[in-house]
Amino acid sequence: MKKQIMILGLMLIFLCSCGSQGKEPSDKDDAISLQAPSTEAGEKDITQVTVTEYPLPEEVAALEKLDLMDMGFYADKEQSMHNSNQLNAGYLTTDEVGNVYYVDYTQHAIFMCGPEGEDKELLYEGVGGYLHISSGYLYFVEVDVETLYCIGIVRVDINTKEAEVLYENLCGELFVMQDILYNNVSGLVSMKLEEPDGEFTRLSEIECVFLNTDGRYILYNMVTDDTDFLFQRGYLLAWDTETETNYLVESRKVFPLLAGNWLSYSDLWKGSRHVLDLETGTDTDLGYYAQHAVSDGNKLYWVKQSTGSFQIMVWDGEEVQEFLTVEGKEGVHGDVFLYLTEDYLYWMFESVFLKEADWGYYRFSDGKTGRLN
Repeated sequence: MKKQIMILGLMLIFLCSCGSQGKEPSDKDDAISLQAPSTEAGEKDITQVTVTEYPLPEEVAALEKLDLMDMGFYADKEQSMHNSNQLNAGYLTTDEVGNVYYVDYTQHAIFMCGPEGEDKELLYEGVGGYLHISSGYLYFVEVDVETLYCIGIVRVDINTKEAEVLYENLCGELFVMQDILYNNVSGLVSMKLEEPDGEFTRLSEIECVFLNTDGRYILYNMVTDDTDFLFQRGYLLAWDTETETNYLVESRKVFPLLAGNWLSYSDLWKGSRHVLDLETGTDTDLGYYAQHAVSDGNKLYWVKQSTGSFQIMVWDGEEVQEFLTVEGKEGVHGDVFLYLTEDYLYWMFESVFLKEADWGYYRFSDGKTGRLN
């Protein structure tokens, strides 16, 4: 139970990052206004840095060390976007025909709709995170917003809207890969989706958060009890799904995002997000701190926040630019989560923790912006 509470706490910290709450606008429709990308986007100097190794805790010191540059990591475009949405707590996902599924904290529900909010249907009355679609079902972790208690892993039939709680009180991250569901409560566990009532298989006892994959290895941060933030030393481990072995990869890499040939991560000591090129070894400091980022392997997007508005930044592999400015709620410094699909960039601006959030989108084909909810 203690470990479950700790992981639930980690999930809640990550889901909201405790954005400040401010006064609510009188007219919800005026809560967000959108501006097209600036043609005179500001640029930031990008500094090349070297990541320093730190001493390792005993429980991972005995693990075999794999060199990050020798592992052959590569995430294709689809996997890169999947990893991105996972890192942003999975409040939005899509299926193979382009339907969008998203969590609406304002209406306390999960909706299914077209890519721009058309043909909206209520799918589930309740909220949570880590949405995944597989074989006609939506899987997610449901949270009670009043008690902040994790209800469990829920499965909803997309056609019939029938729902069932597969595992009560099971918290943490839900991660689906190759028809296998992974969860990170008290270590790494797995379950075959074709056997939803079966038992979880224990893969590793090592506490873990922020799961990513290249299709074979599951990359994650190790949770440690010797730091204030539990994972701030950034120990990066990898579970090999073929050999069923844990490996030590790196340290000082937090909130990892594997996209294309890049490993993007946050450096809590320098207070900035980096991109490590896994082919050349070049480590680029983007000059901004960001827990959440999204990428298709070619560009990386993240949020630069200020009270009442936020800027979505973009890095194209060479330079940083301001991509889009979104005007939020006056006097509110909320949290922002990004989601990337083939044709759209979505964002959720959470102005009141687990209570109120607004959704917007940007269409890549012509720069159109709009509201999703």
